[in-house]
Amino acid sequence: TETAAVTNFDAAEEFVRRARLRHCRVSLDDFGAGMSSFEYLRRFPIDAIKIDGSFVQHIADSRFDREIVSAIAGIARSMGCAVVAEKVEGKSALEILVGMGVGYGQGYFLHRPEPLEAIAARAAAEKPQARVGVAK
Repeated sequence: TETAAVTNFDAAEEFVRRARLRHCRVSLDDFGAGMSSFEYLRRFPIDAIKIDGSFVQHIADSRFDREIVSAIAGIARSMGCAVVAEKVEGKSALEILVGMGVGYGQGYFLHRPEPLEAIAARAAAEKPQARVGVAK
C-alpha cells in the first residue's frame, strides 16, 4: 500500500522487485494526491501510473487540473509507463484525456462496476463469429 511504501521504502522496493520477477505489472495508484510521490517514480520500476480522480473529475472546468494531469501524463509517457485516469465521469473529460495522450481510463462514463460473475456470464454467452474461408 502507499502507506507501507512511505514508511518502509526498502520493503516496498523488495516487494516490487519480487512481483516483477513473477511477471506482475506494477502500477502507482492515486498518483498526485495523498501519500503518492515523485520519489516513487525514482525508486520503483513501474508499468503504469493511475492519476488520482480528484484531478480528473473536474478536468473540463479546471485549468489547474488540466495542467496537473497533462504534466503527470507527460512524465509517465516519457518513462515508458501507461497512463490511467480515474473518475472519468463524462464525455468532455474523456475527450480532454484522449487529447492529452492518456491511454486508459476508469469511471462511470466508461462502465459501471458490476459483479465478476455477471462479467464472466456475459463473456461465456458471447460466442466468436464463425469465419468462412475460401480454399485456393
